[in-house]
Amino acid sequence: MTFDKGKLSRRTFLQTGVAAGLVAPWIGRSAFAQSLAGKTIGFTQSFVTTQWIREQREGVVTTAKKYGLETVVLDAANRPAKQISDIEDLVTRQVDAILISTYFSEAIAPAVREANKAGIPVIVLSSGLVGDVDWAVQLSVDSFDSGRTAGEYFVKRLNGKGNVVQIEGSPGSTVNQNRGKGWHDVIDKVPDIKIVGHVMADYDRAKALKGMEDMLQANEKVDGVYVHSEDMALGAIQAIHEAGREKEMFVVGYDGVANETLKAIYEEKLAMVMSYHPFGVEGVEAAVRVLESKPIPKNISFPAPMIDKSNVLDYYDATTNKAKLAPSRLEAMNLPDK
Repeated sequence: MTFDKGKLSRRTFLQTGVAAGLVAPWIGRSAFAQSLAGKTIGFTQSFVTTQWIREQREGVVTTAKKYGLETVVLDAANRPAKQISDIEDLVTRQVDAILISTYFSEAIAPAVREANKAGIPVIVLSSGLVGDVDWAVQLSVDSFDSGRTAGEYFVKRLNGKGNVVQIEGSPGSTVNQNRGKGWHDVIDKVPDIKIVGHVMADYDRAKALKGMEDMLQANEKVDGVYVHSEDMALGAIQAIHEAGREKEMFVVGYDGVANETLKAIYEEKLAMVMSYHPFGVEGVEAAVRVLESKPIPKNISFPAPMIDKSNVLDYYDATTNKAKLAPSRLEAMNLPDK
């Protein structure tokens, strides 16, 4: 039977099993050891509303151009069904690799399985996948360990006693979950540190601002605020400033990507962040290694240093008010070519 893929719907294409490489569910990609010319990578993100996510996208697009790769970049607009559809579209297009950045790990599993069946290598950026799925490379940071480090910072700074507020990101993000679990693993063992408020702000600055306003109104005494991203931390700082309560508490966040975040650390408005760079550059570099059949570990966890007043100038140029260009962490690993 002969099929014209150009006339097939995405669903029909996936169901008929005519995608390249469908014969073997976890097929290797050794055929891609040839030139990268003409290759296309697909990139799907859950949304693009935060600076961290925009930096991730820029890293993917810029690095792909460096290697002569075409890109198909898709935004799911914070809708799990849209990200499922986006991944299915990339499978139908028979892209050569798919980069996934998701906050809907469980929901998108069926679409990831379609990519697996099609033999398309999947590169996972940050938040891990769940369920019966496979991937070629996952790039991440040990978010549980980072959360523990943040918890230890709170215990030391508070001398083991105080009232704290927690502001979380998207509940479906495994990174968000592990940042909370790691922090709680430390904080919950210190009886005199009380969690007096909790906000689920979906990585949204405006929601974090409003949530922090509510926490300030509900609590006469807040000593520290633990925030799961830099955008939300900046929202919390704004609420604290507008309430005139900056001297009462400190704020800890994540990322350290945005100029505004690093400036806030430099000006001591933000106590510190656990560094979490967006993986866009390294994601493309990982895809290139896979397509060229060069060895690369399946799971790579990069270090997450603390950025505070003592070392912020290693990351930030105060004269230009710009973040310094971060070198590729994958390139720094000096992986062998054979």
